[in-house]
Amino acid sequence: MKIVCSALVCFLLLPMVSVFAAPAGDNCHVYVIDVEATQKLRDKMSADDFAAKSRQQQEAIVNASGATKVYEEFTTKVGEEELTTKTFPFPKGAQVITASVFYTDESMRSKTSSDSMLLAISVAAKASPDALSAPDAAVTEITYGENTDTVRLKKNLMVDGRLYVVGLECRCNQKK
Repeated sequence: MKIVCSALVCFLLLPMVSVFAAPAGDNCHVYVIDVEATQKLRDKMSADDFAAKSRQQQEAIVNASGATKVYEEFTTKVGEEELTTKTFPFPKGAQVITASVFYTDESMRSKTSSDSMLLAISVAAKASPDALSAPDAAVTEITYGENTDTVRLKKNLMVDGRLYVVGLECRCNQKK
């Protein structure tokens, strides 16, 4: 009876162990910088005056200027051949931002790891199924391992005669 109970407890706990052992996802976000609005903000306020403000005040000033839009953070699914794709509306426009993060172990080998992470971002009239295969996408690949910390991908583009920087940034291996 003791053996049956012990086996039953182990069997019931096994799924819990595998869930906790699974790697947590990476935390990513997309952002858009309006270059002209950023320059106007810089012209209005000196860097020293801006730096003297609290972080909350800085964020309020930047948000009010319309210079930067940071979208809600999303969590990727880390694993072999796992693709996470999110879409966001482009500010003040009819375009759609598509951001993708893909993990693989077959593409780029390094001294310390055979795993890699691809980031891609695109802006188009319609959302793409994934940014990796979208025309005019910015794509980067890095070696992915326990020491990977932060990855950022940026793309410059003109929309309605204005220059923007669109980016995708991921914080990797963060403890939750």
